[in-house]
Amino acid sequence: MNHTRLAVALAVVCILIGSAYAVAKLIPASVDESKCIGCGACVEQCPAGAVSIGSDGTAFVDKEKCTGCGKCAKSCPVEAISTE
Repeated sequence: MNHTRLAVALAVVCILIGSAYAVAKLIPASVDESKCIGCGACVEQCPAGAVSIGSDGTAFVDKEKCTGCGKCAKSCPVEAISTE
């Protein structure tokens, strides 16, 4: 494989990986405040540090940090968080 083909192949991989990340960023978690009990399970599970408990005692998702991984939603005992 020559250097030109290798460079093109690497560029394609980078574009594809970047596109997958962009899609994930488009689906941030959201909180149904009427269901949230403020237990903090979601805060502990979020690898991006995007979830916090607000001054009103309910979970808040920073949509700029959220990657849409869904770990917060899976940890919520009352199903107050979704990534749909």
